[in-house]
Amino acid sequence: LWPTVTMQRDEDYRLDWGRRFDAILADEFQDVNRLQYQWLQLLSRDHGDIFAVGDDAQSIYGWRGANVGYTRNFINDFPGGTMIALEQNFRSTGHILSAANAVIALDSGRLEKTLFTATGAGEPIEAVEFSGGLEEAQGIVFEIGRRLLEGVAPDDIAILYRFNFMSRLLEEQLLKAKVPYELVNDTAFWQRGVIRDALALLRLASCPDDMHSDEAFRRVINQPARGVGAKTLAKIEAVAEQDYVSLFQAAEQLFGSARGRSADRVRAFLSTIREISASGDAPLAERLRELLDRTGYADMYRAAGEDGRAALENLEELVGLCAEFATLADLFDHAALGSVSGQASGEGRVRLMTIHAAKGLEYGHVFLMGWEDRLFPSATNPDADEERRLAYVALTRGRRRVAVTWCAWRGGRFAEPSVFLSEIPSGALCRGWLRNRLRGTASSLSGRRV
Repeated sequence: LWPTVTMQRDEDYRLDWGRRFDAILADEFQDVNRLQYQWLQLLSRDHGDIFAVGDDAQSIYGWRGANVGYTRNFINDFPGGTMIALEQNFRSTGHILSAANAVIALDSGRLEKTLFTATGAGEPIEAVEFSGGLEEAQGIVFEIGRRLLEGVAPDDIAILYRFNFMSRLLEEQLLKAKVPYELVNDTAFWQRGVIRDALALLRLASCPDDMHSDEAFRRVINQPARGVGAKTLAKIEAVAEQDYVSLFQAAEQLFGSARGRSADRVRAFLSTIREISASGDAPLAERLRELLDRTGYADMYRAAGEDGRAALENLEELVGLCAEFATLADLFDHAALGSVSGQASGEGRVRLMTIHAAKGLEYGHVFLMGWEDRLFPSATNPDADEERRLAYVALTRGRRRVAVTWCAWRGGRFAEPSVFLSEIPSGALCRGWLRNRLRGTASSLSGRRV
Protein backbone atom coordinates (compact mmCIF):
# COMPACT_ATOMS: atom_id res chain seq x y z
CA LEU A 1 0.00 0.00 0.00
CA TRP A 2 2.49 2.62 1.16
CA PRO A 3 5.06 2.22 -1.65
CA THR A 4 2.22 2.63 -4.16
CA VAL A 5 0.76 5.67 -2.41
CA THR A 6 4.22 7.21 -2.09
CA MET A 7 5.01 6.63 -5.78
CA GLN A 8 1.74 8.36 -6.67
CA ARG A 9 2.61 11.39 -4.53
CA ASP A 10 6.38 11.62 -4.95
CA GLU A 11 7.74 11.47 -8.52
CA ASP A 12 11.36 11.35 -7.36
CA TYR A 13 10.60 8.32 -5.25
CA ARG A 14 8.83 6.64 -8.19
CA LEU A 15 11.73 7.34 -10.52
CA ASP A 16 14.21 6.01 -7.97
CA TRP A 17 12.47 2.65 -8.00
CA GLY A 18 11.32 2.62 -11.62
CA ARG A 19 14.84 3.14 -12.97
CA ARG A 20 16.16 0.12 -11.10
CA PHE A 21 14.44 -2.27 -13.52
CA ASP A 22 14.74 -2.58 -17.30
CA ALA A 23 11.74 -4.94 -17.49
CA ILE A 24 9.08 -6.39 -15.21
CA LEU A 25 7.59 -9.90 -15.16
CA ALA A 26 4.28 -10.25 -13.28
CA ASP A 27 3.28 -13.88 -12.73
CA GLU A 28 -0.23 -15.11 -11.76
CA PHE A 29 -1.51 -11.88 -13.26
CA GLN A 30 -5.16 -12.99 -13.07
CA ASP A 31 -4.93 -12.66 -9.27
CA VAL A 32 -3.82 -9.01 -9.06
CA ASN A 33 -6.02 -6.51 -7.28
CA ARG A 34 -6.40 -2.78 -7.92
CA LEU A 35 -3.49 -1.76 -5.68
CA GLN A 36 -1.10 -4.29 -7.20
CA TYR A 37 -2.09 -3.22 -10.70
CA GLN A 38 -1.37 0.44 -9.92
CA TRP A 39 1.98 -0.56 -8.39
CA LEU A 40 2.95 -2.40 -11.60
CA GLN A 41 1.86 0.53 -13.77
CA LEU A 42 3.92 2.98 -11.73
CA LEU A 43 7.03 0.80 -11.84
CA SER A 44 6.79 0.25 -15.63
CA ARG A 45 5.61 3.73 -16.63
CA ASP A 46 8.93 4.88 -18.17
CA HIS A 47 10.11 1.81 -20.11
CA GLY A 48 6.70 0.17 -20.66
CA ASP A 49 8.40 -3.24 -20.76
CA ILE A 50 6.07 -5.46 -18.73
CA PHE A 51 5.44 -9.14 -19.33
CA ALA A 52 2.31 -10.52 -17.63
CA VAL A 53 1.68 -14.26 -17.29
CA GLY A 54 -1.83 -15.27 -16.36
CA ASP A 55 -4.98 -17.19 -17.24
CA ASP A 56 -8.25 -15.29 -17.02
CA ALA A 57 -10.06 -18.65 -16.87
CA GLN A 58 -8.39 -19.25 -13.50
CA SER A 59 -9.37 -15.95 -11.91
CA ILE A 60 -11.18 -17.26 -8.81
CA TYR A 61 -10.20 -14.84 -6.05
CA GLY A 62 -12.65 -11.99 -6.61
CA TRP A 63 -13.76 -12.36 -2.97
CA ARG A 64 -10.34 -11.13 -1.85
CA GLY A 65 -9.95 -8.30 -4.34
CA ALA A 66 -8.65 -9.89 -7.55
CA ASN A 67 -10.03 -8.31 -10.72
CA VAL A 68 -10.09 -10.43 -13.89
CA GLY A 69 -10.60 -7.23 -15.90
CA TYR A 70 -6.91 -6.33 -15.55
CA THR A 71 -5.97 -9.45 -17.51
CA ARG A 72 -8.69 -9.07 -20.10
CA ASN A 73 -7.97 -5.36 -20.68
CA PHE A 74 -4.19 -5.68 -20.64
CA ILE A 75 -3.78 -4.93 -24.37
CA ASN A 76 -5.92 -1.79 -24.00
CA ASP A 77 -3.96 -0.56 -21.00
CA PHE A 78 -0.61 -1.37 -22.64
CA PRO A 79 -1.23 -0.63 -26.35
CA GLY A 80 2.20 -1.88 -27.41
CA GLY A 81 1.51 -5.29 -25.96
CA THR A 82 0.81 -8.61 -27.64
CA MET A 83 -1.13 -11.61 -26.35
CA ILE A 84 0.47 -15.03 -26.69
CA ALA A 85 -2.03 -17.82 -26.02
CA LEU A 86 -0.50 -20.95 -24.49
CA GLU A 87 -3.10 -23.54 -25.47
CA GLN A 88 -1.29 -26.86 -25.22
CA ASN A 89 -2.00 -28.55 -21.91
CA PHE A 90 0.63 -30.97 -20.67
CA ARG A 91 -1.32 -32.15 -17.63
CA SER A 92 -4.75 -33.50 -18.50
CA THR A 93 -6.27 -35.94 -20.99
CA GLY A 94 -8.50 -35.02 -23.93
CA HIS A 95 -11.80 -35.84 -22.21
CA ILE A 96 -10.89 -33.73 -19.17
CA LEU A 97 -9.97 -30.79 -21.39
CA SER A 98 -13.12 -31.24 -23.47
CA ALA A 99 -15.21 -30.95 -20.30
CA ALA A 100 -13.24 -27.95 -19.03
CA ASN A 101 -13.38 -26.16 -22.41
CA ALA A 102 -17.15 -26.66 -22.62
CA VAL A 103 -17.76 -25.23 -19.15
CA ILE A 104 -15.49 -22.20 -19.53
CA ALA A 105 -16.82 -21.40 -23.02
CA LEU A 106 -19.91 -19.84 -21.41
CA ASP A 107 -17.89 -17.38 -19.32
CA SER A 108 -18.84 -13.98 -20.71
CA GLY A 109 -15.94 -11.76 -21.73
CA ARG A 110 -13.28 -14.47 -21.59
CA LEU A 111 -10.13 -14.31 -23.70
CA GLU A 112 -10.41 -16.74 -26.59
CA LYS A 113 -8.35 -19.90 -26.30
CA THR A 114 -9.01 -23.64 -26.50
CA LEU A 115 -6.84 -26.06 -24.62
CA PHE A 116 -5.60 -29.18 -26.37
CA THR A 117 -3.36 -32.07 -25.44
CA ALA A 118 -1.17 -34.61 -27.19
CA THR A 119 -1.73 -37.25 -24.51
CA GLY A 120 -4.87 -38.78 -26.05
CA ALA A 121 -8.53 -38.86 -25.05
CA GLY A 122 -8.09 -40.85 -21.85
CA GLU A 123 -11.02 -41.90 -19.67
CA PRO A 124 -14.32 -39.95 -19.66
CA ILE A 125 -15.45 -37.89 -16.68
CA GLU A 126 -17.38 -40.11 -14.25
CA ALA A 127 -20.65 -38.51 -13.05
CA VAL A 128 -22.12 -40.36 -10.07
CA GLU A 129 -25.39 -39.59 -8.27
CA PHE A 130 -25.99 -40.44 -4.61
CA SER A 131 -29.08 -40.23 -2.43
CA GLY A 132 -27.44 -38.16 0.32
CA GLY A 133 -24.20 -36.78 1.72
CA LEU A 134 -23.35 -39.87 3.79
CA GLU A 135 -23.82 -42.16 0.81
CA GLU A 136 -21.70 -39.82 -1.29
CA ALA A 137 -18.81 -39.89 1.21
CA GLN A 138 -19.07 -43.68 1.56
CA GLY A 139 -19.16 -44.14 -2.22
CA ILE A 140 -16.11 -41.94 -2.82
CA VAL A 141 -14.09 -43.65 -0.08
CA PHE A 142 -15.10 -47.10 -1.36
CA GLU A 143 -13.98 -46.19 -4.88
CA ILE A 144 -10.71 -44.80 -3.49
CA GLY A 145 -10.19 -48.10 -1.68
CA ARG A 146 -10.58 -49.98 -4.95
CA ARG A 147 -8.08 -47.78 -6.73
CA LEU A 148 -5.59 -48.16 -3.89
CA LEU A 149 -5.89 -51.95 -4.25
CA GLU A 150 -5.21 -51.53 -7.97
CA GLY A 151 -1.91 -49.86 -7.14
CA VAL A 152 -2.78 -46.15 -7.28
CA ALA A 153 -0.64 -44.20 -4.81
CA PRO A 154 -2.67 -42.39 -2.09
CA ASP A 155 -0.86 -39.10 -2.69
CA ASP A 156 -1.95 -39.22 -6.35
CA ILE A 157 -5.60 -38.91 -5.22
CA ALA A 158 -7.41 -35.72 -4.22
CA ILE A 159 -10.98 -34.92 -3.16
CA LEU A 160 -12.06 -31.34 -3.87
CA TYR A 161 -15.16 -29.54 -2.59
CA ARG A 162 -16.60 -26.04 -2.83
CA PHE A 163 -16.89 -25.39 0.92
CA ASN A 164 -14.75 -26.71 3.75
CA PHE A 165 -17.72 -27.83 5.90
CA MET A 166 -18.16 -30.67 3.39
CA SER A 167 -15.00 -32.39 4.62
CA ARG A 168 -16.57 -33.79 7.82
CA LEU A 169 -18.31 -36.83 6.32
CA LEU A 170 -15.28 -37.58 4.18
CA GLU A 171 -12.97 -37.43 7.19
CA GLU A 172 -15.15 -39.86 9.13
CA GLN A 173 -15.46 -42.34 6.29
CA LEU A 174 -11.72 -42.23 5.55
CA LEU A 175 -11.07 -42.88 9.24
CA LYS A 176 -13.40 -45.88 9.26
CA ALA A 177 -11.76 -47.26 6.12
CA LYS A 178 -8.29 -46.63 7.59
CA VAL A 179 -7.29 -44.60 4.55
CA PRO A 180 -4.58 -42.05 5.51
CA TYR A 181 -5.43 -38.52 4.48
CA GLU A 182 -4.28 -34.93 4.79
CA LEU A 183 -6.34 -31.76 4.93
CA VAL A 184 -4.59 -29.17 2.78
CA ASN A 185 -4.63 -25.57 4.08
CA ASP A 186 -7.42 -26.47 6.46
CA THR A 187 -8.22 -27.80 9.92
CA ALA A 188 -10.09 -31.02 10.63
CA PHE A 189 -13.81 -30.41 11.13
CA TRP A 190 -13.85 -31.30 14.82
CA GLN A 191 -10.77 -29.18 15.49
CA ARG A 192 -12.09 -26.00 13.89
CA GLY A 193 -12.45 -23.16 16.35
CA VAL A 194 -16.10 -22.52 15.54
CA ILE A 195 -17.00 -26.19 16.15
CA ARG A 196 -15.08 -26.30 19.42
CA ASP A 197 -16.89 -23.13 20.54
CA ALA A 198 -20.28 -24.66 19.74
CA LEU A 199 -19.42 -27.87 21.60
CA ALA A 200 -18.25 -25.76 24.55
CA LEU A 201 -21.63 -24.03 24.64
CA LEU A 202 -23.35 -27.43 24.70
CA ARG A 203 -21.03 -28.68 27.43
CA LEU A 204 -21.56 -25.58 29.56
CA ALA A 205 -25.34 -25.69 29.16
CA SER A 206 -25.44 -29.38 30.07
CA CYS A 207 -23.73 -28.96 33.47
CA PRO A 208 -22.87 -25.34 34.32
CA ASP A 209 -22.25 -26.14 38.00
CA ASP A 210 -19.72 -28.87 37.25
CA MET A 211 -16.04 -27.88 37.45
CA HIS A 212 -15.42 -30.12 34.44
CA SER A 213 -17.18 -27.37 32.44
CA ASP A 214 -14.65 -24.71 33.47
CA GLU A 215 -12.64 -25.03 30.25
CA ALA A 216 -15.84 -24.65 28.21
CA PHE A 217 -16.66 -21.51 30.24
CA ARG A 218 -13.22 -20.02 29.54
CA ARG A 219 -13.67 -20.70 25.84
CA VAL A 220 -17.06 -19.03 25.32
CA ILE A 221 -17.52 -16.42 28.03
CA ASN A 222 -16.13 -13.72 25.74
CA GLN A 223 -17.48 -15.09 22.44
CA PRO A 224 -18.85 -12.70 21.30
CA ALA A 225 -17.03 -10.00 23.27
CA ARG A 226 -18.67 -9.20 26.62
CA GLY A 227 -15.82 -7.28 28.20
CA VAL A 228 -14.43 -10.31 30.00
CA GLY A 229 -10.68 -9.91 29.54
CA ALA A 230 -7.78 -11.54 31.35
CA LYS A 231 -8.21 -9.41 34.51
CA THR A 232 -11.93 -10.10 34.81
CA LEU A 233 -11.41 -13.81 34.20
CA ALA A 234 -8.74 -13.83 36.91
CA LYS A 235 -11.27 -12.36 39.37
CA ILE A 236 -13.80 -15.06 38.43
CA GLU A 237 -11.16 -17.76 38.92
CA ALA A 238 -10.22 -16.32 42.32
CA VAL A 239 -13.84 -16.49 43.51
CA ALA A 240 -14.19 -20.04 42.14
CA GLU A 241 -11.02 -21.17 43.95
CA GLN A 242 -12.02 -19.47 47.21
CA ASP A 243 -15.55 -20.88 47.30
CA TYR A 244 -14.68 -24.16 45.53
CA VAL A 245 -17.36 -23.70 42.87
CA SER A 246 -17.39 -23.81 39.10
CA LEU A 247 -16.36 -20.76 37.09
CA PHE A 248 -19.96 -20.40 35.96
CA GLN A 249 -21.21 -20.20 39.57
CA ALA A 250 -18.39 -17.81 40.46
CA ALA A 251 -19.41 -15.54 37.58
CA GLU A 252 -23.02 -15.56 38.80
CA GLN A 253 -21.80 -14.43 42.23
CA LEU A 254 -19.44 -11.79 40.87
CA PHE A 255 -21.84 -10.27 38.34
CA GLY A 256 -25.07 -10.75 40.31
CA SER A 257 -25.21 -7.11 41.43
CA ALA A 258 -22.55 -5.53 39.21
CA ARG A 259 -23.49 -2.58 37.05
CA GLY A 260 -22.52 -1.48 33.59
CA ARG A 261 -22.98 -2.61 30.00
CA SER A 262 -20.38 -5.34 30.29
CA ALA A 263 -22.03 -6.73 33.43
CA ASP A 264 -25.41 -6.68 31.70
CA ARG A 265 -24.04 -8.68 28.77
CA VAL A 266 -22.43 -11.24 31.06
CA ARG A 267 -25.61 -11.61 33.13
CA ALA A 268 -27.66 -12.13 29.97
CA PHE A 269 -25.26 -14.86 28.86
CA LEU A 270 -25.36 -16.59 32.25
CA SER A 271 -29.15 -16.38 32.36
CA THR A 272 -29.42 -17.89 28.88
CA ILE A 273 -27.17 -20.81 29.81
CA ARG A 274 -29.22 -21.42 33.00
CA GLU A 275 -32.51 -21.42 31.12
CA ILE A 276 -31.32 -23.78 28.41
CA SER A 277 -29.68 -26.00 31.02
CA ALA A 278 -33.08 -26.35 32.69
CA SER A 279 -34.62 -27.57 29.42
CA GLY A 280 -32.52 -30.72 29.35
CA ASP A 281 -35.11 -32.80 27.52
CA ALA A 282 -34.96 -30.74 24.31
CA PRO A 283 -33.33 -32.46 21.30
CA LEU A 284 -29.63 -31.72 20.86
CA ALA A 285 -30.04 -29.94 17.55
CA GLU A 286 -32.73 -27.69 18.99
CA ARG A 287 -30.63 -26.89 22.08
CA LEU A 288 -27.58 -26.04 20.00
CA ARG A 289 -29.48 -23.77 17.65
CA GLU A 290 -31.05 -21.96 20.62
CA LEU A 291 -27.64 -21.55 22.24
CA LEU A 292 -26.08 -20.16 19.06
CA ASP A 293 -28.92 -17.69 18.55
CA ARG A 294 -29.60 -16.54 22.09
CA THR A 295 -25.96 -16.09 23.14
CA GLY A 296 -25.26 -13.97 20.06
CA TYR A 297 -22.66 -16.40 18.78
CA ALA A 298 -24.30 -16.92 15.38
CA ASP A 299 -25.04 -13.18 15.04
CA MET A 300 -21.33 -12.47 15.52
CA TYR A 301 -20.62 -14.33 12.25
CA ARG A 302 -23.72 -13.04 10.46
CA ALA A 303 -22.50 -9.50 11.11
CA ALA A 304 -19.14 -10.41 9.54
CA GLY A 305 -20.79 -10.87 6.13
CA GLU A 306 -18.72 -12.86 3.65
CA ASP A 307 -15.95 -13.35 6.23
CA GLY A 308 -18.38 -15.19 8.51
CA ARG A 309 -20.00 -17.39 5.87
CA ALA A 310 -17.67 -20.38 6.31
CA ALA A 311 -18.24 -20.36 10.09
CA LEU A 312 -22.02 -20.33 9.66
CA GLU A 313 -21.84 -23.21 7.18
CA ASN A 314 -19.82 -25.25 9.66
CA LEU A 315 -22.31 -24.47 12.42
CA GLU A 316 -25.21 -25.58 10.22
CA GLU A 317 -23.36 -28.81 9.50
CA LEU A 318 -22.96 -29.39 13.24
CA VAL A 319 -26.63 -28.62 13.97
CA GLY A 320 -27.67 -31.13 11.33
CA LEU A 321 -25.31 -33.71 12.79
CA CYS A 322 -26.71 -33.23 16.30
CA ALA A 323 -30.03 -34.65 15.10
CA GLU A 324 -28.30 -38.02 14.68
CA PHE A 325 -27.39 -38.37 18.38
CA ALA A 326 -29.67 -39.17 21.29
CA THR A 327 -27.36 -37.88 24.03
CA LEU A 328 -24.66 -35.29 24.44
CA ALA A 329 -22.24 -37.99 25.60
CA ASP A 330 -22.68 -39.81 22.28
CA LEU A 331 -21.96 -36.60 20.37
CA PHE A 332 -18.82 -35.88 22.40
CA ASP A 333 -17.57 -39.46 21.94
CA HIS A 334 -18.05 -39.06 18.19
CA ALA A 335 -16.28 -35.69 18.22
CA ALA A 336 -13.34 -37.18 20.13
CA LEU A 337 -13.00 -39.95 17.55
CA GLY A 338 -13.12 -37.48 14.68
CA SER A 339 -10.47 -35.26 16.25
CA VAL A 340 -7.77 -37.94 15.97
CA SER A 341 -6.88 -37.54 12.30
CA GLY A 342 -6.11 -35.63 9.21
CA GLN A 343 -3.39 -33.32 10.39
CA ALA A 344 -0.38 -35.42 9.49
CA SER A 345 1.25 -34.54 6.21
CA GLY A 346 3.63 -36.12 3.75
CA GLU A 347 3.60 -38.87 1.18
CA GLY A 348 1.16 -41.74 1.23
CA ARG A 349 -1.96 -39.70 2.01
CA VAL A 350 -5.12 -38.82 0.09
CA ARG A 351 -5.49 -35.02 -0.13
CA LEU A 352 -8.70 -33.22 0.91
CA MET A 353 -9.12 -29.53 0.09
CA THR A 354 -11.39 -26.82 -1.24
CA ILE A 355 -11.22 -26.07 -4.96
CA HIS A 356 -9.64 -22.71 -4.14
CA ALA A 357 -6.83 -24.44 -2.26
CA ALA A 358 -6.23 -26.80 -5.21
CA LYS A 359 -5.32 -24.06 -7.67
CA GLY A 360 -1.89 -24.79 -9.12
CA LEU A 361 -1.91 -28.44 -7.98
CA GLU A 362 -2.48 -31.60 -10.01
CA TYR A 363 -3.32 -35.22 -9.24
CA GLY A 364 -3.75 -38.38 -11.27
CA HIS A 365 -7.16 -39.11 -9.71
CA VAL A 366 -9.50 -36.28 -8.69
CA PHE A 367 -12.94 -36.56 -7.06
CA LEU A 368 -15.12 -33.44 -7.29
CA MET A 369 -17.95 -33.73 -4.78
CA GLY A 370 -21.11 -31.71 -4.17
CA TRP A 371 -21.81 -30.60 -7.75
CA GLU A 372 -25.43 -29.65 -7.24
CA ASP A 373 -27.57 -26.56 -7.63
CA ARG A 374 -27.15 -23.77 -5.06
CA LEU A 375 -24.03 -25.49 -3.69
CA PHE A 376 -21.96 -25.29 -6.88
CA PRO A 377 -22.38 -22.83 -8.46
CA SER A 378 -22.77 -21.28 -5.04
CA ALA A 379 -25.97 -19.36 -4.37
CA THR A 380 -23.97 -16.99 -2.13
CA ASN A 381 -21.60 -15.79 -4.86
CA PRO A 382 -23.14 -13.04 -7.01
CA ASP A 383 -20.44 -13.53 -9.66
CA ALA A 384 -21.73 -16.49 -11.70
CA ASP A 385 -18.78 -16.30 -14.09
CA GLU A 386 -16.31 -16.72 -11.22
CA GLU A 387 -18.14 -19.90 -10.15
CA ARG A 388 -17.77 -21.13 -13.73
CA ARG A 389 -14.04 -20.41 -13.66
CA LEU A 390 -13.86 -22.31 -10.39
CA ALA A 391 -15.41 -25.34 -12.11
CA TYR A 392 -12.81 -25.02 -14.86
CA VAL A 393 -10.01 -24.98 -12.29
CA ALA A 394 -11.51 -28.01 -10.52
CA LEU A 395 -11.74 -30.11 -13.68
CA THR A 396 -8.22 -29.28 -14.82
CA ARG A 397 -6.65 -30.44 -11.54
CA GLY A 398 -6.96 -34.01 -12.85
CA ARG A 399 -4.29 -35.64 -14.99
CA ARG A 400 -5.84 -39.01 -15.82
CA ARG A 401 -9.24 -39.51 -14.18
CA VAL A 402 -11.85 -37.10 -12.83
CA ALA A 403 -15.07 -38.10 -11.07
CA VAL A 404 -17.92 -35.66 -10.30
CA THR A 405 -20.49 -36.57 -7.64
CA TRP A 406 -23.74 -35.01 -6.49
CA CYS A 407 -26.61 -35.79 -4.09
CA ALA A 408 -30.35 -35.78 -4.64
CA TRP A 409 -30.83 -34.73 -0.99
CA ARG A 410 -28.56 -32.50 1.06
CA GLY A 411 -29.04 -30.11 3.95
CA GLY A 412 -32.70 -31.00 4.42
CA ARG A 413 -33.84 -30.36 0.84
CA PHE A 414 -33.98 -31.98 -2.57
CA ALA A 415 -31.26 -30.98 -5.02
CA GLU A 416 -30.60 -31.13 -8.74
CA PRO A 417 -27.23 -31.71 -10.40
CA SER A 418 -25.10 -28.66 -11.10
CA VAL A 419 -25.67 -26.84 -14.37
CA PHE A 420 -21.98 -27.39 -15.04
CA LEU A 421 -22.57 -31.13 -15.34
CA SER A 422 -25.15 -30.63 -18.10
CA GLU A 423 -22.62 -28.58 -20.08
CA ILE A 424 -20.03 -31.37 -20.30
CA PRO A 425 -20.21 -33.02 -23.76
CA SER A 426 -21.86 -36.44 -23.64
CA GLY A 427 -18.87 -37.99 -25.39
CA ALA A 428 -16.64 -36.94 -22.50
CA LEU A 429 -19.03 -38.17 -19.79
CA CYS A 430 -19.74 -41.54 -18.19
CA ARG A 431 -22.87 -41.83 -16.04
CA GLY A 432 -21.83 -43.83 -12.98
CA TRP A 433 -18.48 -45.34 -12.11
CA LEU A 434 -16.45 -46.29 -15.14
CA ARG A 435 -15.71 -49.76 -13.74
CA ASN A 436 -19.44 -50.53 -13.70
CA ARG A 437 -19.81 -49.59 -17.37
CA LEU A 438 -16.77 -51.67 -18.33
CA ARG A 439 -18.13 -54.62 -16.36
CA GLY A 440 -21.45 -54.29 -18.19
CA THR A 441 -19.67 -54.24 -21.55
CA ALA A 442 -17.68 -57.32 -20.63
CA SER A 443 -20.84 -59.15 -19.56
CA SER A 444 -22.54 -58.21 -22.83
CA LEU A 445 -19.63 -59.49 -24.91
CA SER A 446 -19.55 -62.66 -22.86
CA GLY A 447 -23.24 -63.19 -23.55
CA ARG A 448 -22.69 -62.94 -27.30
CA ARG A 449 -20.02 -65.56 -27.13
CA VAL A 450 -22.39 -67.96 -25.37
